Amino acid sequence: MLLDLHCHSTYSDGTLSPRQLIKKAKNLGIKIFSITDHDTIKGQMEAIEFAKELNLKYIPGVEINAEFPTLMDILGYNVDIKNDYLNSVLEIIYNKRIERNRLMIELLKKEGFRIDIEDLEGLSLYTIGRPHIARILLKKGYGTSVSQIIETYLTRGKSCYIERFKFSPRKTIRAIKKAGGLAVLAHPKKLRLSNIQLEILVNELKDYGLDGIECFHYSSDPHYTNFLIDLARKNGLLVTAGSDYHGSNKPYVSLGVYVENFVIQDTINYFVTNYYKKS
Repeated sequence: MLLDLHCHSTYSDGTLSPRQLIKKAKNLGIKIFSITDHDTIKGQMEAIEFAKELNLKYIPGVEINAEFPTLMDILGYNVDIKNDYLNSVLEIIYNKRIERNRLMIELLKKEGFRIDIEDLEGLSLYTIGRPHIARILLKKGYGTSVSQIIETYLTRGKSCYIERFKFSPRKTIRAIKKAGGLAVLAHPKKLRLSNIQLEILVNELKDYGLDGIECFHYSSDPHYTNFLIDLARKNGLLVTAGSDYHGSNKPYVSLGVYVENFVIQDTINYFVTNYYKKS
C-alpha cells in the first residue's frame, strides 16, 4: 500500500498548500493520507473538505515538538480539530514561537545581518520557524543554502539560536488524547538513542498513552525499520509510516511511502473503525 501519514503544508514549513498536497497524494495513488503541520491544525478543515471532494481517505493530523534533550516529535492523528484543550496548548506554543522568532531576529541583527521581523510576514499561512528565517537570509545574499544558514547560526550552540518552548512528552500526549487522537512517536532515529535507551523511553511514553511508532521514515535504514516494527509489536503499539515531505524545503524527500499491507494492517483497521465510519 502507498500511504503517507506525515507531511507538511504552507501552514508550517512546507511549500505546498493543503489542497496541493491532497491533489498530489490523489494523483500518486496514495490510499491513506495525513497532513501533520508543526504545532498547528489551522489547515485541517481545508484538507478535510478537499479530501472529501477527491474521495481520498484523509486523517486529520498534527506534529508537536516535545521537551527532550534531542529532537522528540509526537504525531497526533484523528484529532478533533475543535477540541478546546488541544487548541489552547497549540495557541501557547504559537505565541512562544512568535517571541522566539523576535529574539532570534534581534540576535541576527547584532551579528550584522540586515533582517527585521517584518521580513517574515507572508512566509507561512500560520507557523513560522527557523527555515523561514534562513530563507529570508538566503534571499538577501547570506549563506549558500537554507540548511547551511541554520547549521551556522540557528542551531543549538550557535550565536543566534534561541531554544524553542516545548511542553513535556506527558502533556503533549495528553493534549492529543484529550482531543480523541492517536499519539505516535515520530522518526525515533532522530532521538539519537541506543536501542536499549529507546525501549526504555517507549515504555515510559506508553504510560502516558502512546499508541504507535513511526517505523517507516527516510531517517531509518531497513535494519532500523525492522527493529522499530519489532519494538512496536512487542509493546502492542501501532506501526505507522510517513515521508516527512516538505516540498522544495526538503527536495530529497518524495511524497508517499510503500508498506506491505500486513505490516500496517492494525493501523488500517484502527482508522477504519475510528474514523472512516464516522465520516
